Amino acid sequence: MKRNWLAVALLFVSVGVTGAEVKELPLLACEEAALAFSPAVKAAQAEAQAAYGSYESRRGGLYPALYMDASGSWTSEVPQMQVGTQLFEFGSEWGYSVGPTLEYVLFDNGARSASARSALGVYESKLMEYALARKQTLLQVRQAYFSVQGDLENVYLLSEQLKVARKQQADVHSAYKAGAKSRRDVLLAEKQTLRTAVDVSSARAQLARHLRELFSLTGQDFGIDPHYALDFRVKEKLAGKTTAVIRADNPADTVKRFAAFSSLNFDKDTPRLAAYDGLVSSYQAAARAYTAAVWPRLALNAGAYWQYPNGPIQEDVFLGRAGVSLRLPLFEGGANRSLARSNQSQAQAAAFKREDVAQELESLFAAAQDVLSALDVETALATELSAKAAQAAELTYRAYNAGAVTFLEVDDANLSALQSKLMLSELNIRRLNGLAVLDSLGK
Repeated sequence: MKRNWLAVALLFVSVGVTGAEVKELPLLACEEAALAFSPAVKAAQAEAQAAYGSYESRRGGLYPALYMDASGSWTSEVPQMQVGTQLFEFGSEWGYSVGPTLEYVLFDNGARSASARSALGVYESKLMEYALARKQTLLQVRQAYFSVQGDLENVYLLSEQLKVARKQQADVHSAYKAGAKSRRDVLLAEKQTLRTAVDVSSARAQLARHLRELFSLTGQDFGIDPHYALDFRVKEKLAGKTTAVIRADNPADTVKRFAAFSSLNFDKDTPRLAAYDGLVSSYQAAARAYTAAVWPRLALNAGAYWQYPNGPIQEDVFLGRAGVSLRLPLFEGGANRSLARSNQSQAQAAAFKREDVAQELESLFAAAQDVLSALDVETALATELSAKAAQAAELTYRAYNAGAVTFLEVDDANLSALQSKLMLSELNIRRLNGLAVLDSLGK
């Protein structure tokens, strides 16, 4: 009768867990949300747009400029001259001039074009920083998601182990009532169950922490309360109130999706390095612009105007004007030459930094490749270990029922089987992290 009530209770729990709304948490949705939300990505995009505006402004200086000029004047005294009985006024108290003016720099030894190229270099650098921000955000959200995947696997594996522990506890309790087992065996079985339940709760707490880290990157929680969440595959009744039931991507499927990244080579023009190339170009162009500033600057201006008065004659007139101006710096205290040297040094510094960062990134890429190679061996060994540990746990429990071993040996065998499964899960997550690094730095 008690067994029947136990079966009904377990069925009720299973229906309750299965009937709860399962919240989907796919990696692709997290990636898209993170890229759309990331303040770093938005800031980098805004900086790139600002740099483009600056470039367009300087490039506009290469073309002729057309203005509408207008002026008005008033004078309290107009020159006069008496000729016989007539008084002639040379001009008028009121005057105006209005019309378009064209200005164009004929020669500046390339100062304006170099300045525009300098701004273009900054823009190209900011574009690469924007691409870098997207790559870094993608890597961060992936790594956070992989942690959640690992936690969900751990919660599921531990819940399965809890199911085994509870079954064994029930078997030992029944055998104790029949006089076949000792009170010590009962206590050891209860201890195993309680320890596994504690491990499940600890895994759920870690899942909550990693979910919050993921949601801070995505800017949304996908309707999931992370406080005490659970994997959708768990059927065991667990202590505490479940706040969400989650279905994430299967880590094995994610590994298959990312497998192609293992064949990538290091990208020598990865955005982080390309950003330095833009800076080097910008500093070099700025140095040329300051060097050219010590040369003469020849400019043309021309216009057509409606004007009143026409000099000393009080009448409206339409006339044209044109002129050429030459500006040659005679003394500036070496300011432009000093700025040219400064920018050239900045270009050299940026080039050296690029070289240093390139070595660092290439080393990181190679390290990720080394880890993945080692994981191939470790995963194969761990898979074999897991199969043997599971078989050993089953045989040990049979031996215990036959009275050949103690329950301590059963507990140890179960723990070894569980640890081997958890190890396999961890190796999968480590593989995903390594593949994500290769994708971030490779091509």
